[in-house]
Amino acid sequence: MTRRLFIASLPPALLATRMPAFAAPASDLQLIAKQKLEPAIVTMHRRLERLTSTLTFMTTGAHPDDEPSGLLASLRHVYGIRPVLYCITRGEGGQNSIGAERGSVLGVLRTREMEEASRSLDASLAFGGRGHNDSVHDFGFSKDPNATIDRWGRDRVVERMTWAFRQYKPDIVMNCFLDVPGQHGQHRAAVVATFITADISGNPDEYPEQIKAGLAPWSVPKIYSPAYGGGGGVYDDETPPPPTTLTVTAPERDKISGATFPQMGEWSRSCHLTQAMGRWRPEPQTEWALHLAKVAKGEPAKTEKDIREGLIATVGDIANVDGMPASAADAMRNAQGLIDEAMADYGDPVVVTAKLLEIGKAVDEARKQLPQELHDNIAHRLERKTREIDLALATASGMHIRAFTEGADIKAGDTITIKTLVDAPESVEIQSAEIIAREGLNAAGDQVTASADAALTNPLTEQFDPLGGNGDAFVRLTAKIGDRSAVIDVDLEDALRVLPSASLELKPDAVVFNTAQELAPVAMTATVTNAKTDDLKIDLPEGWAMNKTGSTSEEAASFDLQPPAKPGEVRFAIEPELLGKEAYAINTFSYPHIGRSVVPTKVSVPVQTVGAELPANHKVGYISGGNDNVGLWMKRLGIDVVELSPKDVERGAYRDLKTIVVGIFAFGRRKDLAAAVPALHEWVKKGGHLVTLYHRPSDGWNPETVPPAFLKIGSPSIRFRVTDANSEVDILEPDHPLLNYPNKIGPEDWANWDKERGLYFASEWDEAYKPLLAMSDAGEDKLKGSLVSAEIGEGRHTHTSLVLHHQLDKLVPGAFRLLANLVQPAKH
Repeated sequence: MTRRLFIASLPPALLATRMPAFAAPASDLQLIAKQKLEPAIVTMHRRLERLTSTLTFMTTGAHPDDEPSGLLASLRHVYGIRPVLYCITRGEGGQNSIGAERGSVLGVLRTREMEEASRSLDASLAFGGRGHNDSVHDFGFSKDPNATIDRWGRDRVVERMTWAFRQYKPDIVMNCFLDVPGQHGQHRAAVVATFITADISGNPDEYPEQIKAGLAPWSVPKIYSPAYGGGGGVYDDETPPPPTTLTVTAPERDKISGATFPQMGEWSRSCHLTQAMGRWRPEPQTEWALHLAKVAKGEPAKTEKDIREGLIATVGDIANVDGMPASAADAMRNAQGLIDEAMADYGDPVVVTAKLLEIGKAVDEARKQLPQELHDNIAHRLERKTREIDLALATASGMHIRAFTEGADIKAGDTITIKTLVDAPESVEIQSAEIIAREGLNAAGDQVTASADAALTNPLTEQFDPLGGNGDAFVRLTAKIGDRSAVIDVDLEDALRVLPSASLELKPDAVVFNTAQELAPVAMTATVTNAKTDDLKIDLPEGWAMNKTGSTSEEAASFDLQPPAKPGEVRFAIEPELLGKEAYAINTFSYPHIGRSVVPTKVSVPVQTVGAELPANHKVGYISGGNDNVGLWMKRLGIDVVELSPKDVERGAYRDLKTIVVGIFAFGRRKDLAAAVPALHEWVKKGGHLVTLYHRPSDGWNPETVPPAFLKIGSPSIRFRVTDANSEVDILEPDHPLLNYPNKIGPEDWANWDKERGLYFASEWDEAYKPLLAMSDAGEDKLKGSLVSAEIGEGRHTHTSLVLHHQLDKLVPGAFRLLANLVQPAKH
């Protein structure tokens, strides 16, 4: 018989789950779906698997999605090893294949994806980067590892990784990539940082403030590198991988799910949807080749038979550690035997419960007797086993636990109720349910109050633990199961978030004034929440004005941003105050694979003047793939833009237009566009100008059929990109109309570009195309495929791999002037 108890607050992260944490208390249908995905017998086996190993395996990567997911799935489910994923950055400089989030907001999105990917692997997670305003962030592509790590701040990167080594005490560290030419410089920088950190993390004189804070020095016993290359569609390793010293082996299939380990890895990788990851892996992989690159003591072995060699791999191995008291060693040997038996009996919860209770006693006994001199090497292993035993007991005994907030997000001074709901048999006694909250949040009973000076919730999670205890607050449940008081940390279904007391939405979020056109005010709107428009203060540079227009209410106001008569080229940011404090906007986004995220962002609206002459009056069609703002920027520049919907493309509504711009990725995103390629080619031949922004080979770009004449995109893309945003640009066709009309493109137009010049440059093309520019990174040959244009019949096709969409978002004047030239008619 079971009973249902409301105490104060979805189950903790169960290993069978493939669903993200809910963004609000779970609905009936969500609970039903979750239950279908979490059969107790599967959850039981997954939780028992944890007890079979005392090892921690940490990967070090530069970005979310760098982790070798198939290998990690095999280590976790075959060997029982605990994975820890360490990411230096949040991936905020990457691309977004599912939406328009960029920069710091993309960093939050990719952080959430990484949490769900970690949950799928039953992996802990930690980040080195603190966000987009921190020097340790993803700034796009790079090629030089040392220049990258210096840009991040060498000491900052190493200090944070040292903290991670000391916090998680990994027995094994593996670099996700190799430090070889032809690889991403940020991947290579992660390797450089790993070996620097490994040399110092065991030295108490390095970063002594960490030692004072309670961390102990930790020398990583083993560091592995991949014994396989990283070449492919993006990378091009110039040197072969190191020799294989160890082959990690696994069965063809996981005996519980029936999936191959690469498939289980794809369960995790499919969480990285912003990077277009997740694919079906029909062929099993049973071997992974590794190279033992460094050991804490002595020289690395040239060959190994098992990754666990020389390590304290099981509780049974703890019994054999020198200095372990005899009775504690006996308890550990007994625990090992019981773990083996419980694994064999996992389908019988009564038998498993009895064995887990005995295992718990043995581990408790060993913890009591552990000598101080063994504490740094053993205590963390036994502590982890205690938490794992208690979670396994909860499953074996039939407990189901939910914890959720009753109410919306809160602000300083607010109080919220947390409910804990437990379904448990009569044999289980619920002893307590305590809310554990971060500093600034005060818990009392089933309520949490945010103090007046409570810090805002950081949407960039710094750590994640699949055993629970995540977020600003969680519930610590103590339940008497048999003669054991099991302690279980239960995460909230919906995050408890402290948000600004008032917020502001100021639109548009960036402003461009084209000084080559007649200057007119730009209409702006301000919408406030939990404040009044009278509480808003906006300071502007001399000569600029923000004049209220139309009706104004307490919550919303309309303004005209009025420039001076002759503003010249100027850039500034509108950074309002609300209630006497810097104003925050609340960015909210939701995707099925990660749930809802809320991101407070300081309101800062950049204003840029640009002198861009426009071609003679004509309409420009824009076909968006949904991944850039180019259509919007053309409108703000003063171009008459016609957004072409799928129906417009299908019925040929573009035929009377003289220029069509195709956004990034669009041939791979829009079936209507792919189907219209032959008709577009005819339109070009009859005098149309087709402008295609950068595409990857995977974006439906067939070099034989998509462009009007043969045009191949370079691969691996590392060969065909220029990462130096200040790279010198050579003009190959100085008289070409695209570089002269209506704006003369000169050196000043290539100044102050952000992140990089371009990527996925064209590598081969029909002789009809003329390359207009040449550029390169330092020490490399000039590339000529960044901007090419061909006369096709009476019309023209222009293809650019310059990251114009990014430069427009960053309000780079030269990018606007170049765009104005690119949209000119084929004949003018």
